[in-house]
Amino acid sequence: MTAISKTSFPAATILGYPRIGPNRELKKALEAYWSKPAENPAQSVLDTLAQLRERTVRHLSDLGLTDDAAIPADTFAVDQTLDTALALGAVPARFRADGFRPAAPDTPQASS
Repeated sequence: MTAISKTSFPAATILGYPRIGPNRELKKALEAYWSKPAENPAQSVLDTLAQLRERTVRHLSDLGLTDDAAIPADTFAVDQTLDTALALGAVPARFRADGFRPAAPDTPQASS
């Protein structure tokens, strides 16, 4: 007979927490980057993501979500479905030929 280990699940969690920001900060940063990428470096988008992530973690922690798995660990810049497909390597050859690669850990960029 084998022992069954029990997995500890958080008492509460939240999936799909809005990531755009209360004043649409992420949307504004992305649109600024897309309008003139040479003048608006991608770092401003990454900085905005980091600030929103910090605010979200603090807010959800203040609401009582304190278990490690209670607060979503990932933040997506644009398209979580595309980011997941890239992370899993489920990218059709026609897109790989255009340079789409899995995002580096902790980096919301989808292409190189």
